[in-house]
Amino acid sequence: MKKVLVAGAALMLAGAGAAEAGVNLSGDARATYVGKQDYQRQVDKDAADGYHDYFESRIGLNIKGTTSNDRMFVKARIYFDGYGFEDDAPWNGSETQQVSVDYAYMQIPLGPNWSIKAGRVNPDFSKFYSWNIRPTRVYAMYENGNFAFKPFVGVKQEEASTSLDSWDDNDFMEYGAVASLKLMNGWTVKAYGRYDDDQRKWDQKEIAEMNIPAGALGNTAAMTVGLPNGFKVPLKGETVSHKDKSGFTGDILLTNDGASCPVNFTAEFAYKEADMQGTEDDGIGSYIMLSKKMTPRFTPAVLAGMTKDGYVADNDFGFVMVGGDTSSQVMRVGDGGDLVFGAFVANYAASDRLTLTGNFLYADFDNDEDGTLDSAIEVSGIASYALSDSASLTYKAGYLTPSVNGGSGAAEDAYFGHLLRLNIAF
Repeated sequence: MKKVLVAGAALMLAGAGAAEAGVNLSGDARATYVGKQDYQRQVDKDAADGYHDYFESRIGLNIKGTTSNDRMFVKARIYFDGYGFEDDAPWNGSETQQVSVDYAYMQIPLGPNWSIKAGRVNPDFSKFYSWNIRPTRVYAMYENGNFAFKPFVGVKQEEASTSLDSWDDNDFMEYGAVASLKLMNGWTVKAYGRYDDDQRKWDQKEIAEMNIPAGALGNTAAMTVGLPNGFKVPLKGETVSHKDKSGFTGDILLTNDGASCPVNFTAEFAYKEADMQGTEDDGIGSYIMLSKKMTPRFTPAVLAGMTKDGYVADNDFGFVMVGGDTSSQVMRVGDGGDLVFGAFVANYAASDRLTLTGNFLYADFDNDEDGTLDSAIEVSGIASYALSDSASLTYKAGYLTPSVNGGSGAAEDAYFGHLLRLNIAF
């Protein structure tokens, strides 16, 4: 009993100290049922895996600590029973102890217009280009009225995985800036630019241990293993030359909130250099979206866009089966090759608690070889019901039918996915 009283007193003191320091806690919890039909398939055997389902859940805790009078603060988010901030945490019938950090950073004001932000941050730019990522960066942020400018430096990888790169301090760094300007009548233009500076020279290369001579591993005199036809490959654990991933990437976004315009408009153009993507050509992607509130309850939207030369949109951009950051996702916008896509989205508020969304997507791929995607059609819907001010129940379902060049059978079987999620915010 004495131990319990001591622990209780300690918690009370900790709570009092936290309140004095200005620490606030909030968060959310979710539990989800996910079902998938024919998501795995072996085209050469003309077979698909049928229906599979699972449950998953996680709890997220937000922490914000603010100083008393100088506007400094820290923010952090922790996930319990989660593998990562974007990943499902499926139940497997056994105890799990997965705790992960989503973001953790500090912000310090430097006068009326400047401030510094540093740590593992969540710098959401747009769902088409970059959303829900967690880089480690230092920002120098300037804000004055409708204009904001945020130069930054980030560390993609400190040194490298080899002792050779570690000796020379060959880091993988990033340097960039984000700027935004609010214009008249609710219009906003944002720009993002970043250069990745890859100074790494060596990689650790691992291969299956096959026909490796005894004593060869770790022997600097035996750097390669001979294979049939005279080919040689590096030994497991040996260093190989690193392929440079330096390059520039950028994005321009123009949007309005519809407050002073009859039609809500969004247009975006993204660019990534070839070395960053690991492709032969520089990648580009763009889209335009128009939406209009036809009645107090009904808001339709139309989208048209394209991706080319390896550009793939962020995981959050899209719908239920293609993109959309949902457990039923089959592919992201841009996976499968160059494409042109068009979509219609209908949003309807059936009541103060129930909202409905319907999606129709057509994607046309610029592929000719057998076994590659020719086109795909998604038909999907979302129903969300507010159980209370803090809890909601969401059901998503989608049907994706692919058309494959020269394909038949399992290659062109339709995908079906759905999920039912209970979410609570606190």
